[in-house]
Amino acid sequence: MSNFWKRAISGFLFVIILTGCIFLHPVCFFVLFFIINIVGLLEFAKMARRIEIYINLPIYLFCGSLLFTAGFLDAYSGYREGYLWCFLATFVLSICELYRKKGNSFQNLAFSYYGLLYLSLPFTLLIYLPYMTSDEWRPEIVFFPFLLVWFNDTFAYLFGSQFGKHKLFPRISPKKSWEGAIGGGICTIGAALFIAPYLEGLTIYNNIIIACIVVFFGIYGDLLESMFKRSIEIKDSGSIMPGHGGVLDRFDAVVFVIPAIFVYLEFVY
Repeated sequence: MSNFWKRAISGFLFVIILTGCIFLHPVCFFVLFFIINIVGLLEFAKMARRIEIYINLPIYLFCGSLLFTAGFLDAYSGYREGYLWCFLATFVLSICELYRKKGNSFQNLAFSYYGLLYLSLPFTLLIYLPYMTSDEWRPEIVFFPFLLVWFNDTFAYLFGSQFGKHKLFPRISPKKSWEGAIGGGICTIGAALFIAPYLEGLTIYNNIIIACIVVFFGIYGDLLESMFKRSIEIKDSGSIMPGHGGVLDRFDAVVFVIPAIFVYLEFVY
């Protein structure tokens, strides 16, 4: 099977599963993103091992799982004490490093905490987005950022491949161009305007701002992950999606976009 068809089939299945779990039920969303969170944390730890950084995997995964679960329980049922257990678990992570017979202890902990900040925290904040505009689970609000990211990536690629002449950031990502970024941004804002009437709780102005956030922070999220991979000389963070790479490859823009949208909605609402 050619790489094109691998990408097409795995990409289609990814969209179907993600969309279905978001819209079906909050628990389905929780299960899917719990798994995505774990796989992403594992990919990050695997990347760190290439530069001889050895994260305490069991406790690191436990902290990431606990953070995401605490966020879901708080947003969905009002149980906030889960964050206290998560806070304590991060201290356990530090204490256990004292007893590990691994070098680079400082780096091990630094990478552990950054992995949680980089992956688990954005997925946790994603849970709160629908409840910031209403008092109930609103799957379309959760799905909206993903849809805009897909629009931005798709049209940036199309415009870049057809008209790209001026490199956006050649040191990190030689294929990205200003023409692609601008074309993708315009189409993303247009898509947000088109979708606006179907989103209760968000005004047209909110949608435009969120689209601008997706365009700006999505580009930097993509560049950051490209910088990680380039620094350790790998092509993909994983192989969970044939033709697309790993979780970090698919969610590199999202993990930067979600915290920015959260901060914006927090100020607005």
